[in-house]
Amino acid sequence: MAGRIRPRRIVVPEVTAAATETSAPAASFVPKARRLRRLLVVSNRLPDLRSPALPDERKRPVGGLVSALQPVLAARDGLWFGWSGRSGPTRLFGMDDASHPALAWIDLPSELVRDYYNGFCNRALWPLLHSFPSRMHFRDDEWTAYVAANEAFADAVSQIVADDAPVWVHDFHLLLAGAALRRRGHRGRIGLFLHVPFPSPDLLATLPWHARVVSDMLRFDLVGFQTPGDLDHFRRAARAVAGCHQRGDVLIGDGVRARTGAFPIGIIPEDIREDASAQTNEEIGALLRTTASTQLVVGVDRLDYTKGIPERLCAVERLLDRSPEWRGKVSVVQVSVPSRAEVPEYAEERRRVEHVVGRINGEFGEAHWTPVRYLYRSYRRSHLAQLYRAADVGLVTPLRDGMNLVAKEFVAAQDPRCPGVLLLSRFAGAAVELRDALLTNPFHVDGLAADLDRALRMDEDERRARHARLLEAVERTNAATWADSFLRALEG
Repeated sequence: MAGRIRPRRIVVPEVTAAATETSAPAASFVPKARRLRRLLVVSNRLPDLRSPALPDERKRPVGGLVSALQPVLAARDGLWFGWSGRSGPTRLFGMDDASHPALAWIDLPSELVRDYYNGFCNRALWPLLHSFPSRMHFRDDEWTAYVAANEAFADAVSQIVADDAPVWVHDFHLLLAGAALRRRGHRGRIGLFLHVPFPSPDLLATLPWHARVVSDMLRFDLVGFQTPGDLDHFRRAARAVAGCHQRGDVLIGDGVRARTGAFPIGIIPEDIREDASAQTNEEIGALLRTTASTQLVVGVDRLDYTKGIPERLCAVERLLDRSPEWRGKVSVVQVSVPSRAEVPEYAEERRRVEHVVGRINGEFGEAHWTPVRYLYRSYRRSHLAQLYRAADVGLVTPLRDGMNLVAKEFVAAQDPRCPGVLLLSRFAGAAVELRDALLTNPFHVDGLAADLDRALRMDEDERRARHARLLEAVERTNAATWADSFLRALEG
């Protein structure tokens, strides 16, 4: 067997310090005067600043958007506005100027949350934008709720900032917010960044309200996407639906002039590298000790049907079946972060994943070896970085993804002297930049199994050469340059 087990550094401190993060307080007041600010960031949900010491730490979401936006918000006296995550019979505003970044929020009525967020966002837009037509559900009442939620956000924004302040809106939950703000007289520049993919015009046309969506997106001054392919899909839709013509990077139509561009989001490589090199967390250290005699394959994802978790596990099953020499020699750790558990499709995905895990471990497992260790929980980023660094293979195989920052974090966490292999889906946005990863097709189980075998057997010289080029790409477009380039384009 050509592959070899890399030595793993496991140093567990006697005491693990907890991060001193705090949650946003309950809504304390309704702002009565708009404060002059140089930037307002708007997203459906606020960044999660809850302490990891809270009982629900295992379900705490992870993400890199805070790291990207904190510096630009601080430099511009900015404010981050979004839904609080709470629901009730009335809408309330709250603000916390003392947090970092400063936060403001809105509470939404429970029925609006049900139909707007759990309904239209997750059952119509999410599968549409990720090109899963069989999972799309279109209901008039959920569309009405989506319009109402966008109007509610626009009402709140208009009370929080001056009408000439720049506003940066994030993601698919608020595609109508730019037009809603314009109707309220907002004169400042408004940008939209879509973190998810954008579908082809033919698939987009299956959405009964696609013409309204495209027209309202064109009311933003700048519309940004993760990849050139997503950008091309939107430009084609704008030409087909709104009759726009393109001049350079600007779409021009009847009363609209929207600049468009691709702005691939990144990470802060230095932070990941520092986390990966720190003393190993006790729980991660215990996990690594149990897999120390095998080659380690690691996958980290939100539990979502777009991430291809069952498909990759089936490829592991195929590898063990076709190549018995790997039995007892390779261990897979799959971390699945809880997500949207109240949505039926996600509960079904959890059952599907757990069924495949049980089948693999039941068929191939031995008293001394468990092929797949499945962890349905969230970990702090620093702990994940230590897991990435110990891995021989990073298994990042979404069926469709806007970017996928796990791929970039895996690269940044590696020891360049003896790096692991990034096995990456060609349908992740990250594949556009990370061309030196081992690219694979997650829809082809036999092919993915063969690519996993190749990754496990890859010699050290090839691993080092690939990693050097991958790290260069990760450092070239990081979180800071992403935020700065988008805002310079918006303000330019």
